[in-house]
Amino acid sequence: MAAEAAEHPDNAELARRIQERGANASAAETELCRRFWQRARLYGLRHLRGVTEAEDLAQQVMEVTPTALRNGRVDDLELLDRYVLGVCRNVAHALRRAGERTAKAAQRLALEPAPALQEPPERPWGTQSVEHLTVCLAGLSQREQRVVQLSFAQWLSSPEIAEQLGVAPGNIRVIRHRALRKLRQCMDQAGVSA
Repeated sequence: MAAEAAEHPDNAELARRIQERGANASAAETELCRRFWQRARLYGLRHLRGVTEAEDLAQQVMEVTPTALRNGRVDDLELLDRYVLGVCRNVAHALRRAGERTAKAAQRLALEPAPALQEPPERPWGTQSVEHLTVCLAGLSQREQRVVQLSFAQWLSSPEIAEQLGVAPGNIRVIRHRALRKLRQCMDQAGVSA
């Protein structure tokens, strides 16, 4: 009889093996999941909408239960059936709430009117201001031009630009600030709003 109990341990014995993390812990987890998978799936079929949701529930229960056993969060191993039922209940509740949130979001999106197709907005500058900006950029020193180009065309940060140019990051910020001020003054003199 003892040999038969060793071959076919009850759920509490499997839970103890998992908690002890011994040589048989992996086999005990596999057997425990085999025993409870179908129960959890049936619970999902009864309380959720479909097969996919039921299998999702069973999968989550089979992840939560062994983890809880390994971490010693199951108090009474003799009542493992009840613990698994509680996990099923909690997971089903979470899945239902997630489904409700998804349905509400889809409904909101369906009720919102589609944005009207419009012509693309006009650019805030005309061809003359672009030409004038090119002239103003040419009026900057080479270092200022390079800092502006690296900052706004390649979107590099001050430390990255400083590394490329061999200058301190603080100096890069000063150079960029002065270059932008010169560009603004040049564009203002032409009467172009940028």
